[in-house]
Amino acid sequence: MAVYTERKAGSPLADFVGEHAQVLSIAMFFLLCMAIFGMASSTFLSAGNLLNILRQAAPILIVAVAMTMVITTAGIDLSVGSQVALVNAVCAIAIGAGLPWPVVVLLMLALGAGVGAVQGWFISYQGIPAFIVTLAGLSILRGFALYLTEGYSIPITDVPGFFWLGRGTLAGFPVPALIALLIAGLGFVVMLRTQYGRQV
Repeated sequence: MAVYTERKAGSPLADFVGEHAQVLSIAMFFLLCMAIFGMASSTFLSAGNLLNILRQAAPILIVAVAMTMVITTAGIDLSVGSQVALVNAVCAIAIGAGLPWPVVVLLMLALGAGVGAVQGWFISYQGIPAFIVTLAGLSILRGFALYLTEGYSIPITDVPGFFWLGRGTLAGFPVPALIALLIAGLGFVVMLRTQYGRQV
């Protein structure tokens, strides 16, 4: 008859490294890149450049929070970049038409939710794989965005409140980065502290 014994406990550090090896390897690569670019340029690690990077990365972080929930369910959304492009195009057109920017922001949130709901309906209720639905969405949404803009940039002028959301600072910190951190914190709470998050 086989005799089973428990593995002896290793050092806490070794257990931690073994359990989080993937995340730690990414973090180490990130720090290595920071060190290399910091030595290559005297301005890379300056406060202004780091804040600029935070500002530029904010939209990606916001999208990544939602994508985390999708991937957690073993799903995928290939259309998210095209959806962002469409929402941005419609937003610029609406503001150019004279709509107040707070109304436009709310309408764009509704537009994004509507596009997601339509794709979700095909996935959940029609049984079409998410890969297929969102691949089709990628082409359709990007094409519609290009159709609306005719491939040109749409300038937005004289909308200070809207500009503040993208370019403003609060206590020296970029507003987009603050919004992104708020969304990330909200996503963290939803995933770990709510019934919906536990179901996901």
